[in-house]
Amino acid sequence: MKSRAPGAIVYVRTPTGTRAGVAGYADRAAHVTMRAADRYRIASVSKAFVSVVILQLEAEGKLDIDDPVEKSLPALVPNGGGITLRELLNHTSGLFDYNADVGFGNAILANPGCTWTPRELLAYAFAHGPLFAPGTNYSYSNTNYILLGLVTEAVTGKPLGQSLQERIFTPLALTATSLPLDIALDATFVHGYVNLGSSPLIDVAPLLSPSYAWAAGGIVSNARDVTTFYRSLLTGKLLPKAQLDEIEKPASVAGTYGLGIDNSFATCGRAFGHLGEFPGWRNEVLATANGKRQAVVMVNVDETYVSWTRIQAFAERALCRG
Repeated sequence: MKSRAPGAIVYVRTPTGTRAGVAGYADRAAHVTMRAADRYRIASVSKAFVSVVILQLEAEGKLDIDDPVEKSLPALVPNGGGITLRELLNHTSGLFDYNADVGFGNAILANPGCTWTPRELLAYAFAHGPLFAPGTNYSYSNTNYILLGLVTEAVTGKPLGQSLQERIFTPLALTATSLPLDIALDATFVHGYVNLGSSPLIDVAPLLSPSYAWAAGGIVSNARDVTTFYRSLLTGKLLPKAQLDEIEKPASVAGTYGLGIDNSFATCGRAFGHLGEFPGWRNEVLATANGKRQAVVMVNVDETYVSWTRIQAFAERALCRG
């Protein structure tokens, strides 16, 4: 991927093994070169992990995704009795995305290291009325997954990070994957860069708290772990068939979006995956429907130098030809 981005990773998993390509720097200031095993903020790719936990709880009879959110989170969500967990999972709830609130954006800029609680994030969302009646349309909203994180905690009685660890990270040996609540950096962490209208690019890794994304996009992982997760998911190691069918199937008003994963149609056939954007890091994962091939592309910069179109094209190429 020829660009002026600080660095990039392309990683492909096939039945015969894995291949990776890296370029540039994981940390420009320290001149640390990018490595295929480096960890980065996977952003909204996190949503599939949270969706799997919710669907595991359904398979265990601890909830039903057609339950209203009010059942798990009483008196928290406006019209919570009319919005189902399924509508949170597939973004048909009509709830406003807290990330789109101007005041929230200004608060992040004023204090990027602030530690946010889920309910503080929701307050920005609930200051706005619904975009549409639940189930009648589609609008991607991070608010939905903040609520699903709280549902998980309410049903399990455990912090979301603990449920993810016990149900997904540990069973799949995803040793590079975690849900940090603070600005934690180590030697394997890819620094992320943004353009704030001046030169040089700003390294946001030591500045921006991941708490503002939490269940909607706060997971840190690497390409090996993300592809392992998708292979395990699509080959039935994480969910029974009934729940796997649910996670893959879009609602009639949701276009290609299932429950935390997106359907796409690559040159090599039907695929599942997700985009993820956290200021300074952007990535896409794609996986063939049969679970045999997975690909990840990550760049550690905003759209200053690398468009989403290029990232998506490279991810499809890596999946089908890598």
